[in-house]
Amino acid sequence: MKKDAFLCEILPFFCLFALINVYAQNLPVVLGAVLETGSGLLESGNYGNGVVRITPFAGVWINGIGFARIGVSTGNKKETGSTGSLNEVKRFDLSAQIGFSAIGPERPYIAVSYVRNKAYSSIADFAWNEWGLGIGHRFLLSPFAAIVIEAEHRWITEHYDRLRDLDISGRRLQMNLGLVVHPY
Repeated sequence: MKKDAFLCEILPFFCLFALINVYAQNLPVVLGAVLETGSGLLESGNYGNGVVRITPFAGVWINGIGFARIGVSTGNKKETGSTGSLNEVKRFDLSAQIGFSAIGPERPYIAVSYVRNKAYSSIADFAWNEWGLGIGHRFLLSPFAAIVIEAEHRWITEHYDRLRDLDISGRRLQMNLGLVVHPY
């Protein structure tokens, strides 16, 4: 218990120190979010079109070289079984993406992504991975903000969905539309 209390007291000060240092050093930190929509295998295990998730992220963007960002997405939904039983499924998705702009600043970039998805419910928990490769472009709105448009091919690793008693694997074409802000 003392270890958790220590972390709760020290962690906010560490985060504040890190943010002040980032601002003072004028590092290219970005904050933002992307709306991810896809065609192919969706989060429900169905094939079709639909919004997959909204992922807020933080990262570093070095203009003309590339970027790295980490995002977290959560969600929950309620499902009613054939017997009328109600089951709530909670999601936690952690994503990482790296992009390279080999042809210069304000040009299209190549991006590689990884997403670790987890679903929790009272009946069963399960997890799976997604890997992506795509292309994107950043359109500047001002020196402090930009719109990001990305298209990528996602591979969903085989996993067992205990709620539906199915083995699921597949792929999809995914489009991301987002906003990036440089806070300094």
